[in-house]
Amino acid sequence: MNECVRRLQAPSPPLPIAPKLAFDDPEDFRSNCQLQTAHCRLTLRLAYCNGMRYKARMSVQSAREFVRGCLGQGRYSFTLKEASEATGLKGQALNMALQRLKRDGWVVPFSRGFYLALDVQHQAAGMLDPEWFVDDWAGFLGVDYYVGGLSAAAVHGAAHQRPVAFQVFMPRNVRPIDRGGVRVAVYCKKDIPVDSVEQRKSPAGYFRVSNPELTAYDVLAYPRCCPSLDLAATVFVELGESIDPSRLAKLVGANAATAVLQRVGCLLDRTGWEEKTGELHTALQAVRQSWRPMDSRLPAKGKKNARWQVVENADVQPEVEA
Repeated sequence: MNECVRRLQAPSPPLPIAPKLAFDDPEDFRSNCQLQTAHCRLTLRLAYCNGMRYKARMSVQSAREFVRGCLGQGRYSFTLKEASEATGLKGQALNMALQRLKRDGWVVPFSRGFYLALDVQHQAAGMLDPEWFVDDWAGFLGVDYYVGGLSAAAVHGAAHQRPVAFQVFMPRNVRPIDRGGVRVAVYCKKDIPVDSVEQRKSPAGYFRVSNPELTAYDVLAYPRCCPSLDLAATVFVELGESIDPSRLAKLVGANAATAVLQRVGCLLDRTGWEEKTGELHTALQAVRQSWRPMDSRLPAKGKKNARWQVVENADVQPEVEA
């Protein structure tokens, strides 16, 4: 007991004296502090960058799994909203992930908010045929549509050569789109004639296409769709076999221009399909007609075709024999 009291009453040993700093010059001390601070900042920045890289890798992986899932379900297109909901990514993170997939050949941004998914078979070409996705694209835009003009003629086996652009008719103005060597041209048509549109199967689903009668009408009604009458006549030579006289006559009064129908009848006669035009001629007698030039871009001078009231002001020569 006495020993314990004596130890408690004994003076405490002196505390160790802190070693003297090695910086006699304050400037050296300040420089060292700045160096340490810069090192800490660099360490934190590297940690942040590593974390961002990991997050970016996970984002790309998530987006790639979504695209593969679409392809596994036979889907070759998706919207930005669908990708966001499926992956949980938003804004810049989603855009960066899709940009990485674009560089890797998995996706193609076709229009704002609408993407194409490419399988291994199409990654080399870098694009899909429009028949594969035009129906989904129109659904994304929220409009009715049909494939028409020379593209519809090709579907019906009447295209002498592949059209330069894939021609689509919609009730709104849409700028031409060129992606991966595939050009899509949209022609504005306020009233889509549903009764004259057929459904065709594509490798990715279905798409809508004008029937042969409406195709013949559009080829002449839209000069930008078919740039020359010689090409139109070539189409008519091969398309005439598929034309139904009754359906052709029903175009009269169905928001179809009488002048264009006169030219359709005249050109069908000139390409050897007189047996297809009888009902159309009868239907046109019930509406008011006036003399029209065959080529509206040229002066109305030439031989007059009294049957159709058309001035044949152009020497039309199809590229195939009628």
